[in-house]
Amino acid sequence: MSPTLQDRRPPQWLVDRIANPVVRRLAPGPLGRHLPVAVLTVTGRRSGRRFDVPVGVHEVAGQRLVFTSAPWRVNFRGGASAELLSAGQRSTVHGELVEGPEQVGALFRGAFAAGITPAQIALRIPAGHEPSDEELAAQRNVLLLH
Repeated sequence: MSPTLQDRRPPQWLVDRIANPVVRRLAPGPLGRHLPVAVLTVTGRRSGRRFDVPVGVHEVAGQRLVFTSAPWRVNFRGGASAELLSAGQRSTVHGELVEGPEQVGALFRGAFAAGITPAQIALRIPAGHEPSDEELAAQRNVLLLH
């Protein structure tokens, strides 16, 4: 972790016990159309366990991106099918995990150039600091959804 970039995610207990269960419950109903997050459903490659994960999906230059460091992301190494429930609509997606620093850095910069703020990705970047590809990749990987 970089001393210049700060992880601004809420405490994990709050996410696991309150936020994620509420999102999972509301997403399929009428209120789901108004949620700022989506629910990604993926099956574990080794465990076969189903994961219903609330995620922030960011549209950048025609691509859907999820910035994450969560353990479930490794299920997308080499690509995997999943279901996305977003704005009340279900769709089948193919996800590919991007882990290489140069590619991760380029996707972050593209998101920032498109108007996505570091705060929307739960990061704090000090004013005037231009984070390196390595700093960004140390914070999050990027899941590309097609």
